[in-house]
Amino acid sequence: MAVHVRAYADRTSTPNGCLDAKTAACTAKAAPLVQTVATKQPRAQLSEFLVAAAQRAVKARDWAKAIPLYQALVVARGPGGPEAKQLAMLWTLAGQNERAAEAWSGYAGATADPEEQTAARAEVTRLGSVSDPFADKLVLAEQTADAKQAFALGRAAFAARQYGDALVYFHLGYALAPELPGFLRELGSTYDKLGAAEPKREFYRRYLVQRPIGGNADLVRAELARDNDVLGTLEVASSLPCSELWINRQRLTGKPPDKAIVVAPGNYKGLCFNPRYEMALFEYATVEPGKPAAMTFRWGIVENRLEHPLGRIALENPKAPGVMIDLGITSTEVGVAAPADGRKLKMILKDDSGVRTEARMVQIEPGQRLVVKW
Repeated sequence: MAVHVRAYADRTSTPNGCLDAKTAACTAKAAPLVQTVATKQPRAQLSEFLVAAAQRAVKARDWAKAIPLYQALVVARGPGGPEAKQLAMLWTLAGQNERAAEAWSGYAGATADPEEQTAARAEVTRLGSVSDPFADKLVLAEQTADAKQAFALGRAAFAARQYGDALVYFHLGYALAPELPGFLRELGSTYDKLGAAEPKREFYRRYLVQRPIGGNADLVRAELARDNDVLGTLEVASSLPCSELWINRQRLTGKPPDKAIVVAPGNYKGLCFNPRYEMALFEYATVEPGKPAAMTFRWGIVENRLEHPLGRIALENPKAPGVMIDLGITSTEVGVAAPADGRKLKMILKDDSGVRTEARMVQIEPGQRLVVKW
């Protein structure tokens, strides 16, 4: 059984506790500064240099390139426009149902057209009913050349004291290539010129939640520390090696960090993926200001040695008591989650003909290899 995984989306719930994102007061309160700041040039003009490339990528069905370009267009032109709808359609066409549902939800909350709202919400419902946690992941292609152009335009606007234009340009660059060095300093300086210290810190916190590892993350940590922003720590561990390790959509190496990571307060979703053992394990952690948190991938290996007759194994889901998971027959070694409370799990063995059946209670320990025989 070939198992595939994907990167994960950011939250798209209405910010600041707004219950009705369609009201003007709520929208003004919830919208980030980049969407509301006054600009000298029209926003469509600021982002026009991306349109042709975005349309070419769509025509070529190059979703990994088209999606970042449309994400940047949405940054400039707003979450309720045709670009936002196109972005939701691209996530859908790319088979990324979780991301698509979030994009449709954001568009539904921002568009003023009641018919569009209804259609978008129906799409959210449809996608939620067919969500596949093992769908192929889509790794977005960083658009470095376009990002550098956006940064150059942003620096020119900054030099001309057109700080609203500069903020939009720098956010365009961030959407196109979030790991490009230097842009965070430009964004921070622009927020400062706009007298927006808290939006600057909020952007830095969001960035650190989404991308807790890397050189830019180190810069953000230093900036928040200067402002006496209280961060937390996250310790990541796995009982067996992960071929791929993801934290909030950011791919780390397969090996967990040697020590706890200093991170922004927030919710963290992790994925440990090991194709050899057909295993994709999700774990979650909530980091509070000034406090440590841990994310531990507890799993073992079940080895199928049912012979004479050949048989297959079903194991109780440790996170859903009573629900059985068929371990399949494409591999004799399969990774399985170990219960956090150490309880025993039900295991059912069946031969291929269905004549021989046996039920057992087994202990799955982290790092254990459990060999199953008749």
